[in-house]
Amino acid sequence: MMDGSKFDVVTICNALVDISYQASNADLAKFQLTKGHMHLVDSAKQKAIHEHFSGKNASVELGGSSLNVIRALAALQKKTAFIGMVSSDHYGYIIKKRMEDLKIGNRLIFSDEDSTGTCVILVTKDGERTGNTHLGASRLYNKDHVPFDDIRRTRVFHVSGYQWDTKSQKEAIMAALQAAKEANCKISFDVADPAVVMHHKGDFLNIISEFADIVFANEEETRLLFDRKPTEAASLIADIGAIAAIKLGSKGALIQKGKEIFTIPPVKATVVDTTAAGDIFAAGFLFGYLSEMSLDTCGQLAAYMASDVISRFGTTVSHEVIENVLQTYQGSGWPDGFLKRMRSEELR
Repeated sequence: MMDGSKFDVVTICNALVDISYQASNADLAKFQLTKGHMHLVDSAKQKAIHEHFSGKNASVELGGSSLNVIRALAALQKKTAFIGMVSSDHYGYIIKKRMEDLKIGNRLIFSDEDSTGTCVILVTKDGERTGNTHLGASRLYNKDHVPFDDIRRTRVFHVSGYQWDTKSQKEAIMAALQAAKEANCKISFDVADPAVVMHHKGDFLNIISEFADIVFANEEETRLLFDRKPTEAASLIADIGAIAAIKLGSKGALIQKGKEIFTIPPVKATVVDTTAAGDIFAAGFLFGYLSEMSLDTCGQLAAYMASDVISRFGTTVSHEVIENVLQTYQGSGWPDGFLKRMRSEELR
């Protein structure tokens, strides 16, 4: 870890507002959406989806994969900063105000060339979420906007595969990764989504081999990346010196560093909404990692926090769970409620 670092975690990602609606399979069929996937949509289709759900209750929160991670870490009292681009519109100022309220370091760039990005999330009765993302002004971010000094002074630089869209965005991320590597910052990489992996497999494999110290992926993403089972993919990641954090859904998770392998049991939860589950898993793991906990404990914290966010509609971790995690960090041991859920044999 770096002495005198200004931040615990800094990230560059698409700055979005998440707008979540409860939906039916018929709603998905109407817009020809693949359940469980993230879809990039233009402004016209996003408007049509909004209008279709007009009048229905919606959950509105900071969105974008890495901003979800940063938001959870800020709630856990870690020093964070978010880098991204928004528009000088209503949603842009919602993001700015919310970041200020959460004490997230604001490295937003404002542009009037496009609207602020939004992600309309449709949640079906089975808890599955289907994303419809209009990236808007986020797509205009380029390497001239990168605050390299902040990246050089962070303990962990976290990036997500969702940023892989325009040439300028990719150039910005690659320049930032190089700066972080040269400054000996730890680099955390979440491969993001199966659809994104299919389009950028070569780039992602390069990032894992050349830059990553921690790699987050789920079972399907590891299959697409490596054409291997999760255990074999974890070993491949560990062989290059990175920590593999593989999410296995109802089977828990797998953590590997070198020859050390930890099987993380699932935490009992009633699935209501899986939106941001992977992001909150990453936040829990990074909290433990930054707090110098064992990798086994990091994985348990990650599973615990993810189980909480999927048990409710929306993408925010409950105050109770935040307090329980902080209690664990302060040396009080695992809260009784956590141990009870971890010991349950019932899978979510």
